[in-house]
Amino acid sequence: MERESLYTHRAELYDAIYDFKPYPAEAERLRELLSQRGVEEGSRVLDAACGTGSHLLQLRRWYRVAGFDLHAGMLEIARRKLPGVELFSADMADFRVEEPFDALLCLFSSIGYLLSEERLEAAAGCFARALRPGGVLVVEPFLSRQEYKPGRLVLQSADGEKLKCARACIPGLDGDRAVIDYHWLVLRSGQAAVEHFTERHELRLCSRETMTEIFDRAGFAVSHEPRGLVPGRGLLVARRREAG
Repeated sequence: MERESLYTHRAELYDAIYDFKPYPAEAERLRELLSQRGVEEGSRVLDAACGTGSHLLQLRRWYRVAGFDLHAGMLEIARRKLPGVELFSADMADFRVEEPFDALLCLFSSIGYLLSEERLEAAAGCFARALRPGGVLVVEPFLSRQEYKPGRLVLQSADGEKLKCARACIPGLDGDRAVIDYHWLVLRSGQAAVEHFTERHELRLCSRETMTEIFDRAGFAVSHEPRGLVPGRGLLVARRREAG
């Protein structure tokens, strides 16, 4: 059985399987949080690990947006959605921008793919350098060890006219890492055979305390917003401290 990465080989399936995600409502919530912290409409907002650009597509109604992702396949789709928007390839733990932004977002638990404390510290430093003093950071975390539920049964599907797919997993655990092997079935119009492949995701289970400490050391004043974008997930909301 083939094992691949959805992000690199089959990025077109990403939007299909996450068709249920309420991007407009999530963007409204982000707008509310940014407004409460003084990020005005027309401000410059950067989306780290932007994927196929679905949040940016909504946020561009109010902000001057840009984004980056590590995977070319995801960026290819994002560029089709967002002509004229600055999109570039970069690693969360190793990137620079020419001019600091007013706000930086890291959503959909992408931060969990930084599997070591060193990588998370590097990303926090990059986020700080990418923001102006007083700029606002919003991070949607992954789960802590206490919140993670290995062994539960997960099945998702998408039922389009020309593309149907399903993915299933039973999440596992390896130390402080969530290990998730997704099994996919994909049916495409005009294709005789059903595709079957697997992909593995590993995400670090990081406590709120550890994440707060790391971003504090990077120069952020950190708070936690219990009402996030996904029920039970919350958000880390931080302001880059003024220089000096």
